[in-house]
Amino acid sequence: MTIDEKLMTGIRNRDEQALSELYDRYHRIIWNIARQNHPDQSVCEQLVTHVFRTVWTKPQDFMQNRKLLAMLIDCCRSQNMVSNNKI
Repeated sequence: MTIDEKLMTGIRNRDEQALSELYDRYHRIIWNIARQNHPDQSVCEQLVTHVFRTVWTKPQDFMQNRKLLAMLIDCCRSQNMVSNNKI
């Protein structure tokens, strides 16, 4: 079992430490993805928060046969498009 699989299993079992470790592992990458399209720091913070909140509330959406990082990036980009339409 990979580290990501272990973390997602923990998150599915409502282990807050697993979410914290996942955040520590990937938040910089997700932040950089958000910054590519938003110079506004507060918007980027909201995007990063959205991604990890979604992981916590819908872990089953991230338990697929794809790489976890790819799914996190897709989640960020999808939310980014939504927020761009709101502006």
